[in-house]
Amino acid sequence: MENKNKLPIIIAALVVVAILVIIVLVCSSKSHKIKNLEKFTAKVEQEYQNYSQSELDKAQASFEKYVAKVEKKELTGEETSHVNELKGECKGYFAQAKARLILQDFQNAVEEAGDEVKGVIESMK
Repeated sequence: MENKNKLPIIIAALVVVAILVIIVLVCSSKSHKIKNLEKFTAKVEQEYQNYSQSELDKAQASFEKYVAKVEKKELTGEETSHVNELKGECKGYFAQAKARLILQDFQNAVEEAGDEVKGVIESMK
């Protein structure tokens, strides 16, 4: 009879352990995805000033993937706020990189136009 009385307790303990394991896995998975977004943001911060257009495009595509993975999880208010800050940082770095690339393209176009004007002037002499 003693074994019959212990069986429900053992089953209940196993269920509790299983639930705790699931909770830990879910929380660590969410935390891991946020950490990955943090690492990605730090990498972008270090590299955005040297991005070529193709590197910027790749970084933006990676960013979208990281964000999608994080946003699949149910986040607390604090986590949502933190993720939004990271998103804002990345978008700011991307905007700065894009502006730099546009200015470089403009500068190249002005230099080319200047060379063409010089050519026209030389041909008129």
